[in-house]
Amino acid sequence: MNKNNTFGKKLQHIRKSKGLTQAKLAELAGVHEKHISKLELGTYMPSVITLEKVLKALDLTIEDAGLNLEKVSVNDNPFYIKSMQILNSATESELEFYYSLLKTAQKGADIFKGE
Repeated sequence: MNKNNTFGKKLQHIRKSKGLTQAKLAELAGVHEKHISKLELGTYMPSVITLEKVLKALDLTIEDAGLNLEKVSVNDNPFYIKSMQILNSATESELEFYYSLLKTAQKGADIFKGE
């Protein structure tokens, strides 16, 4: 678990306090159960759409979940914006594909760091 994952810990606490399993929350939010698990573990950062679905299923606002979006930096680079648009509209299988590409690219970048 990511030690700095306060959102994931809070999400897990809220989910459990409402008597929901990860599977039930995923069903209510219309997302895959893996998404809930990865959110709680801090290994996955949700798209805005996924976050909205999960919060709606829990009947929470962003503020209720303890997220302060004012501190989030905005990158107005057109490539960044287009990337976020693509990711926010991607299906689960597309997201898994993109993630595997990023992991492969990171491994390649790590190899060059050692030189």
